[in-house]
Amino acid sequence: MQHEYEALVVALREQYDLKCMLALLDWDQETQLPAGAGAGRARQIGALAAIIHERETAPAFLAVVDDLAADLTRLDAGQQTDVRETKWRLDRKRCLDTALVRERAALRSESHSVWIVARRDDDFTALAPYLRQLVTIEQRVATAIDDTKPPYDVLLEGFEPGATTALLERMFRELRTGLVPLVARLKADIARRPLDSSALRGTFPLAAQQRFNRMVAQQLGLDFQRSRLDESAHPFTTEVGDDVRITTRFSKTDLRYGLSSTIHETGHALYEQGLDHSALGTPRGTACSMGVHESQSRLWENLVGRSAGFWRWLLPLAAKTFPQLATRSLASVLLAVNEARPSLIRTEADELTYNLHIIVRFELEHALVSGDLTVADLPGAWGEKMRHYLGIAPRTDRDGVLQDVHWSEGLFGYFPTYSLGNLYAAQLYAAAERELGSIDAAFAQGDFHPLLAWLRHHIHRHGQTHRAPELIAHASGAPPSATPLLAHLARKLEWIEAR
Repeated sequence: MQHEYEALVVALREQYDLKCMLALLDWDQETQLPAGAGAGRARQIGALAAIIHERETAPAFLAVVDDLAADLTRLDAGQQTDVRETKWRLDRKRCLDTALVRERAALRSESHSVWIVARRDDDFTALAPYLRQLVTIEQRVATAIDDTKPPYDVLLEGFEPGATTALLERMFRELRTGLVPLVARLKADIARRPLDSSALRGTFPLAAQQRFNRMVAQQLGLDFQRSRLDESAHPFTTEVGDDVRITTRFSKTDLRYGLSSTIHETGHALYEQGLDHSALGTPRGTACSMGVHESQSRLWENLVGRSAGFWRWLLPLAAKTFPQLATRSLASVLLAVNEARPSLIRTEADELTYNLHIIVRFELEHALVSGDLTVADLPGAWGEKMRHYLGIAPRTDRDGVLQDVHWSEGLFGYFPTYSLGNLYAAQLYAAAERELGSIDAAFAQGDFHPLLAWLRHHIHRHGQTHRAPELIAHASGAPPSATPLLAHLARKLEWIEAR
């Protein structure tokens, strides 16, 4: 039995190394690839994805997994985690033939290249044919994996194991009930007293921003001996073994634009760097779920990056890099980073309205995958949902359906993990405050280690030992709930109203 388990680990690590090569190809496509090389890269990605799939579904490898899973009592707790989670993942993959996997990977890569140009040119018609193909192929994948479940549920589970449409609808219903009156109060307050959020606007040279953002990420705890920071059209984090890379994007006129993205991606990278590196390639050395991953990025971006303590530390340093900030007060900067108003762009949305952006995307992608909405009708449906939930609608597709990269990569089912992440983040942060005391005071000294150490102990080191609801309950002392998030947002609105 021990020999079989050791053989499993060897195979998993070989597959992991191949996946790291694939991740490096993806990173290069996002950051370095020449504009005319997209088709070739799509073939390369498709070929490597097919090789990985063949390794993962090889009869001899599957036989080892099945034999180990037949009697988990013969294994210790950590080994049981590796076998249980590997079997769950492979039971999905063994349903897919290699040709479909190759076709899917190549289409995702090619579609992404098209999206970059379509977004730049505000040309939805250029991307639409690829979106139609992506919807179709994801429906085929879902049906192949489990034709007894709704296709969207099958895709969703790939990002958040155990999640269902019904669970999400309950969560979004609770969030809607709490958020809609808060947003109505926010809009009424802004109408009475327009909010001045100009403190972090001005002229900020890109090279200086790059250095400044790197400094912030490093202070939060990111180890740049095992990381790097680059620019891309859409910020992301990628893991290449012990090499965790992040990207951001900058605005020459608004410091918040790049900084919030950098802090968000740093949260993802801190999670990856905090996993058990002796177990890399196995479920114990892999992040729990995308919802938990997003909890880490959203916690650092929102609960830390918008806090008074954080800016007490950062503002004097920012003024040294950008002298025009020397005249800005802490109060004006806090208003700027906590600006709240309905906006068109998800990645620029404030905490109060962000989850409404996710509800829009969840309802649209669920309708697409379920066959209740066509790609041709997507831009119009987008505008209707935005008007319904946020009271505004985009004038261009660049600010609407083309703004996010996810659908161009076939990631239907990913968006809800952002709201799950927000929910988990608020609950985890409240638990950390109860245990650690005033962590905001530590932030004011530039000390983020107590919070990072708490997250390392309660979240990062566990990998996939627990499913997300159990992990959050263990860390916070209660099952996942929207209550801490709604309480945090209500306090945020009260602070804005009292300005």
